[in-house]
Amino acid sequence: MSDYVTDTHALLWHLSRDRALSATAADLFRRADEGGVGIVIPSIVLVEVVYLCEREHVPSDRVDRVLALTGAPGSRYRVAPLDEAVVQALRRIPRQRVPEMPDRIIGATALCLGLPLITRDSELASSGLLTCVW
Repeated sequence: MSDYVTDTHALLWHLSRDRALSATAADLFRRADEGGVGIVIPSIVLVEVVYLCEREHVPSDRVDRVLALTGAPGSRYRVAPLDEAVVQALRRIPRQRVPEMPDRIIGATALCLGLPLITRDSELASSGLLTCVW
């Protein structure tokens, strides 16, 4: 079984069944829901979801829905902490290429774990540092 890291938008689009999610990304989330692949959620994604709920950009139930993914018995979703290893990886992602700090942290989490990143973010995809799936 393979694991993937997700960014915030991909995860939220999965939860809302939004058509902005590519067929490839939708298939990975479907396979994770069925226990076939693992999805790693960087801790900064949880923070961003709370922020987006507070700003009323996404429905207020999204935080609970994300946490339910990670807390379900046998779930293939897990949260990756923002720890020293991620900070070290963050130093490898130039701010000039990826200016938004949350995006850099998400990319650094994927880089640190050596996993592909589910993202539509063109700056991360074009950085040449990560394997991005969309």
